Amino acid sequence: RRPVSTTPLQALNLMNSPFAIEQAGFIAERAKTEASGNQEQATRRLFEIVLGRGPNEDELNASLEVAQEAGLELVSRSLINSNEFAFLP
Repeated sequence: RRPVSTTPLQALNLMNSPFAIEQAGFIAERAKTEASGNQEQATRRLFEIVLGRGPNEDELNASLEVAQEAGLELVSRSLINSNEFAFLP
């Protein structure tokens, strides 16, 4: 069992590490390819790949807005940095 620790440095490291950025890019590219370039379908696929579930309506709308402004890679990085991804129930 992993001991519980939550520090801002852990989140900053995960969000900004070259490895995490590279992996987020690979995952975003996979989602784009599997969705044949459709932004909404790519966003939905990204949630399925990273979190094992589809996004709810609010998550989808917010993610689409971020993807349009900053790219799907940032959405991917955000999901990788989420508590839902980092911690098993």
